[in-house]
Amino acid sequence: METLNYNPHTVKLGYWNTKEFLSFLEQNQTRHLRNFKAGQIKSYLEYLQHRPNCNRSGSLSAGYINKHITTLRLLSKFLQLTGTANIAIKPELLKTCETATYLSKAEIKALYKAAKDQDNLYSQRDTAMLGIYYGCGLRASEGAALNISDLLFEKDLLYVRQGKGYRQRYVPMNKQVKSGLQEYIFNQRDELLNGQKNEALLLGRRGTRWSQQGMYNRLQLLKNQTSDEKLKQKTFGLHILRHSIATHLLQEGMRLENIALFLGHKSIESTQKYTHLVNGSIF
Repeated sequence: METLNYNPHTVKLGYWNTKEFLSFLEQNQTRHLRNFKAGQIKSYLEYLQHRPNCNRSGSLSAGYINKHITTLRLLSKFLQLTGTANIAIKPELLKTCETATYLSKAEIKALYKAAKDQDNLYSQRDTAMLGIYYGCGLRASEGAALNISDLLFEKDLLYVRQGKGYRQRYVPMNKQVKSGLQEYIFNQRDELLNGQKNEALLLGRRGTRWSQQGMYNRLQLLKNQTSDEKLKQKTFGLHILRHSIATHLLQEGMRLENIALFLGHKSIESTQKYTHLVNGSIF
């Protein structure tokens, strides 16, 4: 996964998921891959569906189990390509009843207003963060991996080097996003660096690359500093900003194919979930 330039967070998750799978096999008397039986995949998925969630009460979500399934598929491909074992592990992803949720344009404006508050010491950085995740629709990992050199201001483009599945793409920047990023780069970013050198675009208070967790926490702070009481009660992370811009673009009439290109989706099926929102009760 590292060789194929997968995101470090995805690599780490793949490691733990693989370790849990192999541990499960050992506990069920399978000490070597040559003794692996296809039926054990079904048993493993049943085990995951009943395993307690380590981070909160209840069981694992279907979405989280699907991440285990994706890891198993990669493991199967690796074993076959390297000749380590001829094991076909291709379980189907679980069906989920989840649909993409999003914030309204008014709620997005409330977040921007909170970011630009005169009492906010990091207003330019926070505005740049919203521009990256809402204005450009990037995934959490994509935004965190951005470097200064990935901003092509003369072409109004942003270069995503580390997209999902190691795919690369260019994303357009509108005037508002471009202006916010330039203001941050030429002012507050230098203050955060404090004489240090760092190629990362978004920086934390100590001048190092801003982590996804740090940005998530900052988004919660901005949410709680808005005057929108309903917005304060909502639970969401950085990814909701991506869902929101996709939904808003669809509302405004952009073709589904173009939204798929904008988001970096491999197939248009991944983008079609937003049509449920537009065809529902959002107007």
